Amino acid sequence: MRLLIAYILTFLGGAPLWLNAQETPLHYIWNRKGVPVYTAPSAQTVLDTLSYGTEVNIIEVRPEMVAHPLFTFPSDTVTKVYKSLSKWMLIEFGNRQRGYVLNTYLLEFPTNLTARMTDYFSQLSTIVEERNEGKTERFCNRSSYTYKNGIRYTYTDLGPCEACGHGVTEISLPGWTLRQAFVFITNFDTELWDMDGKSIESYLELVDAIEVKESYPGQLQWEHIYDLVTLTETQDGVEVKIDTIL
Repeated sequence: MRLLIAYILTFLGGAPLWLNAQETPLHYIWNRKGVPVYTAPSAQTVLDTLSYGTEVNIIEVRPEMVAHPLFTFPSDTVTKVYKSLSKWMLIEFGNRQRGYVLNTYLLEFPTNLTARMTDYFSQLSTIVEERNEGKTERFCNRSSYTYKNGIRYTYTDLGPCEACGHGVTEISLPGWTLRQAFVFITNFDTELWDMDGKSIESYLELVDAIEVKESYPGQLQWEHIYDLVTLTETQDGVEVKIDTIL
């Protein structure tokens, strides 16, 4: 009887690791540079490298947390590292191959290839409210979209009107973490950064050129080309603000 009880407790203790993975087993690689797959839950022997957009099925979630560098940035005196707590996951990919990856760049929704961000959000959830406001004393125009899943997207053109000037994009991502929002924003596509039709190689170089302005628990802020991007963690998720001056 004691052995039976011990077995049941052991099973129940380990079950959440499997159940959490089974709730949303299908994930996608959200890193334009790809993600290495390892033969064991340690960054030693690389089995393969999965490209942006690859579908993977999560088989098991390891309990231990790993402080994985999400990005590095220089300060006045030293180079700092922003680390994200990640977990090792046993995944299945390709022709039923298995291996281990950190979940840093794994997100539960398909990657974007060509659509604008508003169009992409529409693919995830239907629009329940759309508003378009004309010129006022405060702005030239404003467009906003609210989606059934709670995501809100607003773009405000602050002017000068009928010319390239100052615009602010605000996005509410309910239930998201800072890691998820950072991975999503920096790997979405060239819409956020004025690429003028440049190649994906140039895009990757610009992603590497992110100059982080501030980084502390609850908020990330960085400059990228013409954009000052701020991610702020809230009680409900993450608020994104992209302040663009051309």
